[in-house]
Order: sequence, then structure tokens, then C-alpha cells
Amino acid sequence: MVKLIELLLLTALLLCGCAEHYDIVDVTGQEDFREGDLVLRCGYGAESKVVTEASQSIYSHIGILHYDTPSAQWQVIHAVPGEAEKGEPEWLKAESISEFYASDRASCGAWMRVDCPDSIAAAAARYALQKVEEQVAFDNDYLLSDTTQIYCTELVWLAYLHQGIDLSEGHRHEVPTVFSEDGACIFPCDIEKSTKIIYVKPFKTKTQ
Repeated sequence: MVKLIELLLLTALLLCGCAEHYDIVDVTGQEDFREGDLVLRCGYGAESKVVTEASQSIYSHIGILHYDTPSAQWQVIHAVPGEAEKGEPEWLKAESISEFYASDRASCGAWMRVDCPDSIAAAAARYALQKVEEQVAFDNDYLLSDTTQIYCTELVWLAYLHQGIDLSEGHRHEVPTVFSEDGACIFPCDIEKSTKIIYVKPFKTKTQ
């Protein structure tokens, strides 16, 4: 709780004066998605502001794509705080791409692909899905040194690292210890700028 209060105080000035509107992210083109592709978004919350300001990048959150056959739709596997039902644990989750890009959660987004065979990308998605099934909790302490709990970029990094691909290529961002006792985190931009990424395609947005 103390950490959350400090984080909110840290970003209070950043949040003041933000326009009160929501943007709609257009995620058409899903027929070109591949199992294990990655998706980025930027939200409206305090933690999103902290990440974008600290990393000087557009996106604050990242997830990995998985095609759910029973529902016949693409899902995003990701780790995020503050979206669990009241009283429920903040476990990693798999949700539809429309939920991931809900207008109150995302102001913009992008889709990107890792330079690897389809089989490797699919294996990375299976690793991430397994963490959901294991009910791994979101890591509010943002510790790379402890994988019993996982934050968003850490999940994507670990999913591909277990297939022999280091998407962060060793890049870390120094952060205040109030954010992470490790003093360093992997941010979405560290994945986005990796030489292992073939392309990044922003989704179109419109203001409602």
C-alpha cells in the first residue's frame, strides 16, 4: 500500500491536465496474426504514465497472442495490475483482444512479430498460457530476480527466453527502488527496439 501511494504521488502532476477522452483502437487485420506475436498498448493509469515517462516511449504494456480455438478468437496473454474483479487475486490472464484494447484501457496500440520460426513463436505462447493455468500472480514489486510472480514485459521475455531467444538483448532501464528493489526493469520499449523484432505495426485509433 505504501508503495502504491508513493507511485501515485510520483505521477500526480503527470496526470493533471490530461484530456478526458477515450480512444478506440482498431484491431482489424487479425487474419495476419501469428501465434506468439506480441501486442503493445498504452493506458490511462498512473503506472502507464510512470512507464512511458521513464522509458520515453509510447507504449506502457505488452502481451503475447494466442488463438483460442473454443472461442474462435485471438486472446492476449498478459500480466497487469488493477484489472481483477474486486477481491480476486491479480493473476496472469488470457482475454480477448477486444478486451485488451477496451477504450478505457488503451489509448493506442501496436502489433509486432519476433524473427523466429512459427514453431518457436507458438512454443512461447504455450509457455505464457501455462503461466496463466498455473495462476501465477502479477509481480507488484517488478523483480526480475523472482519469477514466482511476473510482470508484463517479464512474461514476454521469459516466454521467448525459454525458447532460446533473449528479446531484451540485455537491455534494462534503471528505476527508483520505490518502483523495483532490483533498481532495473525490462520495459516494453526494450522488446520493441530489439533486433529480434521484424516489424512493429501501429493500430489505427480514433477519438470517440
